[in-house]
Amino acid sequence: MEDLFRTLFESSPDAIFIEDPQGYVLDCNPAAAILHRTDRNQLIGRHAADLVPPEYRSKVVTNPDETSSEREGLSLAADGTSTPVGIRTRRIEYLGKPAILLNFRDITERKRLEEHLRASNETLRNEIAERHRAEEGQRQLQEQVQEAQRMESVGQLSGGVAHDFNNLLTVIIGRCEVMLDRLSGNHPMLPDVMLIHDAAKKAAGVTRQLLTFGRKRVLQPRILDLNVVISNMNAIMLSLISENIQFKATLNPGTWRVEADRGQIEQVILNLVVNAIDAMPKGGSLEISTNNEDLEVGGIDLGLPPKPGPYAVLSVRDTGDGMSAETLSHIFEPFFTTKGASKGTGLGLSTAYSIVAQSGGYIRTVSSPGQGATFQVYLPGVDRMADAPNTEHLDAPRGMETVLLAEDAQVVRKLTRELLENRGYRVIEAASGEEAIQVCETYSGRIDLVLSDVIMTRMNGHEVAREAARIRPGVRVLLMSGYADEIMRNQIAKNGFKFIAKPFTSSTLGLKVRETLDN
Repeated sequence: MEDLFRTLFESSPDAIFIEDPQGYVLDCNPAAAILHRTDRNQLIGRHAADLVPPEYRSKVVTNPDETSSEREGLSLAADGTSTPVGIRTRRIEYLGKPAILLNFRDITERKRLEEHLRASNETLRNEIAERHRAEEGQRQLQEQVQEAQRMESVGQLSGGVAHDFNNLLTVIIGRCEVMLDRLSGNHPMLPDVMLIHDAAKKAAGVTRQLLTFGRKRVLQPRILDLNVVISNMNAIMLSLISENIQFKATLNPGTWRVEADRGQIEQVILNLVVNAIDAMPKGGSLEISTNNEDLEVGGIDLGLPPKPGPYAVLSVRDTGDGMSAETLSHIFEPFFTTKGASKGTGLGLSTAYSIVAQSGGYIRTVSSPGQGATFQVYLPGVDRMADAPNTEHLDAPRGMETVLLAEDAQVVRKLTRELLENRGYRVIEAASGEEAIQVCETYSGRIDLVLSDVIMTRMNGHEVAREAARIRPGVRVLLMSGYADEIMRNQIAKNGFKFIAKPFTSSTLGLKVRETLDN
């Protein structure tokens, strides 16, 4: 656990200090030295108040009665320049003694954006005033600005957390598989290892579901069983539902399969569930159900004339506050919300509507004040078997090729090497992008595949891949990451590189490596 903490501490993009109760720095990470433009050793032993200008020193002094705090301030570099930062303090225990964790996050870009937005707002307000539409125009602009800021924060947080968390899950899942291969069928530890392995894979699934929020993805349709999708989401839905809400799932086993993107359908379900929960602040009941229906033109009011045929119907019903006819006419409009400014973005239902429409379906809403609401998602039914959820059950062919592995997280690198060597591959390790390129230049033997993490300090995986391909024409490239949005995936595909997401199992890694080499 200490090794994992040190890895996260050293690789964090935020400047992190550990102080004693008097405020003197006991340790700091490389990002702290970069932020303050000095050597790491020059920071250790200094008082935290010396890291900020005099007028902000009270922001880094921890109140004895506070366990944690969040503020904004300025960091003071060795050359006299300052950087706007978000300052977080938290009381912790370090080496068995009380200590303070001090986190500096560079918010220069956010401040620049805020200043730019303030200037833009002023210009717009003047123009709107001249056209006698100041009040309405300012309201719409402010809503969009707030949403842009929230989405930027969510995206940055999700990316950083997912990358680190998926690295840890990769190690947990991989080490469990190594142990499962070594333990005999009657070993007393076998059930415990299998339980950890199953829990880690479920945690990986939860991470994937959380990352669907705020992500705009190109649809990747598959044949899905809605009942299986809902059942697999049961854990995350229960974690959202409070004790004063009764939850029930009524799933018709004969429900038609549908052709849709699994991640996007999961996002639709979560958005509708969260919307229902918010409508029941004092509690109530929430029911998710599935069924079939044959639609005919003019049979049901779906806003647009539906394409006739069989449909799988997913319904989310709540006993909450309900909505008036006026509210119902606006619920799918972007940025429209009936919640307070700090509680609703107005994008949940509009996003759900867009996903369903792209999947060839429709959403119908039935509600009235005080009578709750029912959202019905109609998706075209298909009479085909659902696609297998993954290929982890397949055993990948072995190989004898040479793989150059570039990964700056030591625990992940060691595990990945072991998984590949167990399948017959020869592995050359590189702890950084620069080291990987040095191997490409100096290694006298053949390198068949470069397997590189995308997010690494100084030289990232894209740069490693491009430089390796230049030095060794024809070498195959497989990139891996714990977080990859659609932009990253498109960039990888544009360069002709393959990609595997963390966390991966031994089988999925073996299959992807074999696929990349044989393609």
